[in-house]
Amino acid sequence: MLAALALTAMLAAQNPILAGFKDVPPESRMRMYFRVFGPAWTKPEIDAHLDDAKQAGLGGLVAYFMYPVAIDDVARGIVNQRFGSPEFLSTFAYAAAEARRRQLRFGVNGGTGWPFGGPSVTPADAAKKLIEVVVPNGKPVPTLKPNERLIATSGNRLYIETPTGQNVKRAAFGAEGLVLDHFNEGALTRWLEANVRPILDQSKGNVDALGCDSLEVYSANWASDLPAQFKRRRGYELIPKLPQAFSDKSPEGDAVRFDYWRTLMELTAERFTKPLGDWSRKHRVKLEMEAYGTPPNPMSAYRSIDVPTGEHYEWRGFSVQKYVASAAHMARKNVIGSEAWTWLGLPNRLGDTLSDLKVVTDMTLLGGCNDLTGVDFAYSPKSAGQPGWVPYYGPYMNRNNPQWLAFPGLVEYVNRCQWMLRQGKPKVSVAVYLPVEDVLAHGGMDQMLLDFLVRDHFVTGKATSEFGLQNALKHGSALLQGIFSHGFDYDGIDFFAMNDIARVSGSNLTAGTSSYHTVVLPNLQTMELSALRKVHRFAEAGGLVIAVVQVPIAPAGATSEAERAEFQRLVEEVFGSRPVAWERHPCGKGLGVLLPRDEEVGAFLARAKRPQIVMEPVPETVGFVQRSLPGLDIYFLANVDSQPVSLKVRFPGAGAKPVEFWDPKSGRSWRLLPGASGMFGVSLSARGSAFLVVGAATASEPLPAEPQDEIAWEPEWQISFQGPDAPASFSSRELKPWPDPHFSGVATYQTKLIWNRPSSTVSLAFDEVREAAEVLVNGHHAAYVWSPPYEAEIGKFLRRGSNDIEVKVANLPLNRFLGLPDEDLGPLRAKYGNRFPAPGEKNQVKTPPPAGLIGRVHLRVR
Repeated sequence: MLAALALTAMLAAQNPILAGFKDVPPESRMRMYFRVFGPAWTKPEIDAHLDDAKQAGLGGLVAYFMYPVAIDDVARGIVNQRFGSPEFLSTFAYAAAEARRRQLRFGVNGGTGWPFGGPSVTPADAAKKLIEVVVPNGKPVPTLKPNERLIATSGNRLYIETPTGQNVKRAAFGAEGLVLDHFNEGALTRWLEANVRPILDQSKGNVDALGCDSLEVYSANWASDLPAQFKRRRGYELIPKLPQAFSDKSPEGDAVRFDYWRTLMELTAERFTKPLGDWSRKHRVKLEMEAYGTPPNPMSAYRSIDVPTGEHYEWRGFSVQKYVASAAHMARKNVIGSEAWTWLGLPNRLGDTLSDLKVVTDMTLLGGCNDLTGVDFAYSPKSAGQPGWVPYYGPYMNRNNPQWLAFPGLVEYVNRCQWMLRQGKPKVSVAVYLPVEDVLAHGGMDQMLLDFLVRDHFVTGKATSEFGLQNALKHGSALLQGIFSHGFDYDGIDFFAMNDIARVSGSNLTAGTSSYHTVVLPNLQTMELSALRKVHRFAEAGGLVIAVVQVPIAPAGATSEAERAEFQRLVEEVFGSRPVAWERHPCGKGLGVLLPRDEEVGAFLARAKRPQIVMEPVPETVGFVQRSLPGLDIYFLANVDSQPVSLKVRFPGAGAKPVEFWDPKSGRSWRLLPGASGMFGVSLSARGSAFLVVGAATASEPLPAEPQDEIAWEPEWQISFQGPDAPASFSSRELKPWPDPHFSGVATYQTKLIWNRPSSTVSLAFDEVREAAEVLVNGHHAAYVWSPPYEAEIGKFLRRGSNDIEVKVANLPLNRFLGLPDEDLGPLRAKYGNRFPAPGEKNQVKTPPPAGLIGRVHLRVR
């Protein structure tokens, strides 16, 4: 132990980045959402869950309270506490204090369920919408309902302010009620004081962060003072334009709708996001906010958020995670969060493997995240059995998921990745201008799902739904994938950030920590005039501006004739009076060019500018992220495919700097040696990843060669089972799926290995591991095996002669669930209502998946 501590101290002094890679500091470790149902929780069970979290290597938890899943049963220790009650607050304070005692960070999501709301919200403070009612000829005008207000009339059309009527989704017991008006700062403050402050006061400084889930305030399109705010900001009256906004699909109607939603976005930032951040910091907690959804926020609003947080993982398109990371870069926020893994197995909650979680982790990291909070560490008392209390979505990880056995291996992997991706600053060289103006103009009046509509603008082929690993693998954008596969990382930038944050600096456009040599305008119809002026100045200063498919046609919003003339002049100065595809048009010191197809942008960029990294062949399944600091560049490469990939890579501008391969799964590092061409060979396994560190000189050994010898090994295995309704033990040389297809748990495979060779690198390689394993040699933990390649190094634990080999294998909770009778939800719903959908796995999965070690085991010797 003392020797290990001395080595860590020496590493920290010589190379703090390598030291952190070997032993990740607590503040850089991943967290999990501590999903508490009811809330029906007890102090002894809280202790058990916190101990589990600590032993898994997590850095902390974020408490998130949701609907009851069981009625009170004192004999089983189940009592649903009313949210906000003295009993609840006392239990929460205990959980926060015990987390702190274990050196676990402890955050809390505001309120329960989502979005913000509950019993303290009065009709005056609740979300509102503006509706258009068309009165048929000869019919009476409808009577206004309670809390409605007539705003305007136009012929037979009525414009009425009315409550949305939305209640908090998935609310906990005692937290039911209306959703908050997100355009009303006073309403927000009253809600925070009533619902969040008591929790923070009771926890006595043991809570470090306040979470705000995605803004899903459906149909909220109205603020009570919107007409006055619209006139002040846009310069003309809104009320006479309401018929155009609701019904007119002409350019005039588009202009009003753009101005309408632009005004509401400004109000969201000013009256919700900024005051929420200010209130959080006043109460000494960080705001960790998912600031997307409806109503939408401008990118400039992310300056009010301490840890901008995203979700989704469509890595080859413009995912919400990329949206958030882009805004965070411009807001100079180094730590970028993610609600990670949500619904990756859609619609199956119980079939997610650790390997699946890894590939979605990699997609999330490629989206710019470096602070994962995993979905879900679900609170489940021992009395609930297995699989226990499970969210209506997936995945979940706790002691009731057999894969918890090897979960520390995934946690360690994520921790190392997060540590590396927080070093220095993100290196991003291309700004992709987001089509926010077109989306606001064409998106309708009922609500504005801006992030989804922007995402779908870029998609090539058919857009996919928001969740699911298989959907994410299908989703893609030829434009965006072409940019990063040719070695350029990019940020999205909206007109708010272009106007408020971006600056022309030399020949680059800078925004926060990012500096762009290129701006891409992706098939825009309209563009906000001030933003176009900024892009024009950038081109004049020496920047490259690429329009794709078409150049912008008209200014967004209501504009004057002079402004429209200026817009046309600026476009012509950048691209020419009659833009010709591929023709480089000079603009000051820079260039404008029109490219006719999305697929052509990446290759054009690679010829026009120096890439951040060159990968040959141009990969379809490998993405990268770059971090830069003085004298050092860190590249994260991830292969999301189920097949291995071999690449040749080089780093333009790196010269003769040494290059090292750091493996985040094992924590080991090796030197890379260039080939005759000066390029470095990099092989990534199926779903494999690595850090390439340029400028480091820490590793003494070159990357290991291929195995010199592979020995088929067919010993007699003693196989025993641990878990509810465990099968009987047996012996076998043949490795087949477990005999009981409905068993979920752990099987222990034991055998002997006679080893008389000299000391060498020896690995156990498995044909199939369904789904995760821990390998022990002579009683010592050797490795977790949970993702390709399914291999464990055991050489340093072997002794001459007989060795005890033990492989503990865990499968999925799905198997047991498929064999259990359906739960009767009637009594629960009779007491609490229908707050969550019934499980659907049995409708989707008819046959339990195979489990265990399957096939052959090989000894690989290097």
